[in-house]
Amino acid sequence: MKFLVIKHVTVEGLGIFEEFCHDAGISVDTVELEKRDSFPNLDSYSALWVMGGPMNVYDELDYPWLVEEKALIRKAVNDLKMPYMGICLGAQLLADALGGEVGPMSTPEVGLLPITLTKTGLNHPLVAGLPETLNVLQWHGQEVKELPLGAMLLATSTNCQVQAYVVGKYAFGLQFHSEVTSRTVDDWIQIPEYTADLERVLGSDGSNKLKQAVDLRLSTMNTEAKLLFDNFLKIIL
Repeated sequence: MKFLVIKHVTVEGLGIFEEFCHDAGISVDTVELEKRDSFPNLDSYSALWVMGGPMNVYDELDYPWLVEEKALIRKAVNDLKMPYMGICLGAQLLADALGGEVGPMSTPEVGLLPITLTKTGLNHPLVAGLPETLNVLQWHGQEVKELPLGAMLLATSTNCQVQAYVVGKYAFGLQFHSEVTSRTVDDWIQIPEYTADLERVLGSDGSNKLKQAVDLRLSTMNTEAKLLFDNFLKIIL
């Protein structure tokens, strides 16, 4: 198997999922949009993974490649029926590309916060084995306001209705960050937009607070991420 991974910024990649791919014998090709990589032909790939980033889905004037990226996502999901996993911005791009609606939250969601599986989620194989309520890393100021036609909501939270969803059999969007590693917070505070959201929500010492919280729960989050990854593979194989 070979996955295509789209990175919007250098420091925000597969995270712990890269280790899982290696262990599963899955090769990975990466498009680095910050380095102006071009999008390849999708024919040789088993799945498309689209990661997070500080830009918004509508920032097409500042990031013209967003237009081509959304077209690529539509082709992958609608035409090729290719398995898709979108994380944070990747989940928002999936929704926008397929006719849903994405917009700003009144307050960014940053920190380790609870999400709850919906009734549909409790019976869906992607999240099989996960607890009904789990704490996950959130770091976003935009959200999916309206799901694409036919999408099913798998997880939700008090402040952000769409935390996980599925379109068809193989296309998934996760608003939260299961890819978190011990380096994630240190890497992401290099991004000014992320630091601004962090300090707005958690205060000037927010990075230290968040690092401590992540460290305490990292082992559990990585175990949950492995379960998600294994479930994804079972679905697409």
